[in-house]
Amino acid sequence: MNELTQLQDAIMSTIKLAMPHLHRVEALPKVLENVTEPALYFAITGLDQGADPGDGRSCVQATLEARLRVDANITQAPLQAAILAAQLIELLRCQQWDLDFVEGATAVSAKPADTVSEPAYRTEWVVQWQQLIYLGQTQWPWPNQPSSTLVLGFSPDTGPGHEGDYQSPEQLA
Repeated sequence: MNELTQLQDAIMSTIKLAMPHLHRVEALPKVLENVTEPALYFAITGLDQGADPGDGRSCVQATLEARLRVDANITQAPLQAAILAAQLIELLRCQQWDLDFVEGATAVSAKPADTVSEPAYRTEWVVQWQQLIYLGQTQWPWPNQPSSTLVLGFSPDTGPGHEGDYQSPEQLA
């Protein structure tokens, strides 16, 4: 299983556990049906190259989007949709989904979806966030070295013949 599949599964299970009043939590389908119960659909909507961690893995900054929907016919449907969005924002605070290759969620924002048809106006909210994801395995291409002591030398008193001039960091304190 690759990292993005693991991330999707972890998001789904974490949200289901934290927000049990949602009747559906699933990956964003091609077509969203009309819903009659609270539902959350999510997807990775963008990937940008992140800073190289220098350990053999690749870093990507993922943009994720969740769509929270409620039945437009329930009492105070727009408020109920906004409450669900606020609950998700709270859940996203420092969220890493219990995965060691994912950093905490950042750039979290929410707003009503761009819907123009009534009566569904503002009964769907979109929550977006970003997360750094490290892909692949860490690599150490150098042979393991035996443990040693760090010593420092200062030019021009370095190299062969100046071994006695080197100092440990503790000696410099």
